[in-house]
Amino acid sequence: MGHDLGYAALALLATTVYYIAFLVFRVSARRMEPLRGSRPFRVARLMLTDPVWLGGGLLLFLGLGYEVVAFSALPLAVAQPVFALGLVLLVAFAVRFLGERLSLREWASVALFVLATGLIGLSATSEGELRADATLTGTLARPWTMLAVCAPAVVVAALVWLVGDRRAGGRHARRLAGVAYGIGAGACAGLAEAGIRGISILYQDTGSARAVLESPYPYLTIGLAAIALGQLQVALQRCRIAVVAVVLTVIGRTYLVLSSTVLFGEQWPRDTAPFALRAGGFALALAALALFPRYEEPAVRAHRAAAGKRVRAAP
Repeated sequence: MGHDLGYAALALLATTVYYIAFLVFRVSARRMEPLRGSRPFRVARLMLTDPVWLGGGLLLFLGLGYEVVAFSALPLAVAQPVFALGLVLLVAFAVRFLGERLSLREWASVALFVLATGLIGLSATSEGELRADATLTGTLARPWTMLAVCAPAVVVAALVWLVGDRRAGGRHARRLAGVAYGIGAGACAGLAEAGIRGISILYQDTGSARAVLESPYPYLTIGLAAIALGQLQVALQRCRIAVVAVVLTVIGRTYLVLSSTVLFGEQWPRDTAPFALRAGGFALALAALALFPRYEEPAVRAHRAAAGKRVRAAP
């Protein structure tokens, strides 16, 4: 019991550090000139030459590293509620201290996301279904499987970038809300985490760093993480962090579970009750996505514009 409590505390600390990195990225995004997804190399240059962003990146990977340690030692039924608590704390901070406002519809979506995360946690059994126990031989022998898993995430991210960069004029022009950017960045982030899992499994199976480097997993991790971070930075310059972070993290964890099922042969719970909880969790996550507005509402846009003017006017 004390062992689990210690790892639970470490998981909460790691999740907190992870989300503090999001806040640092937001500060960095507000300092940058306008970012455009259609110019990814320019976005990358601005990020990598900004010391504030580099500090946020260090915090992000530090928090992610401790999350890997803590969550690997915790049952999913404990880890998922800790993760949900981190999301709630971030949203509360954004509303209280950053002046962000959420509509009733958006609050309902956030609540559904948190509930979905809890249900997925409750679906875990003592064996821990999300532990990868299959060898990677089949995956490495069938590269088309990996390409099929990666393609949807990359296509979604590219579409969000292109649509988000399209200039819509006129009185009724509407800007994409953070949910769209969160979906694109979250799918890529989930695949990057799947790549980390692949590295871990392959190294445990072979004990060879060379085998890891010859596998697709390091390059999957680096490539998809780069896309996710770039889209996150664009999103934080244009959208509310409360919306972006919630959608990104939940979509990322969902895509991690789904891609691990394909890549590593991980099984869903077979007992009726855990299976129903897992399926219900994914259904609620999809319902939350459907409920989230696709475009910023006029009242929210006006409030964000006023808040931005106050920040710029502050000494």
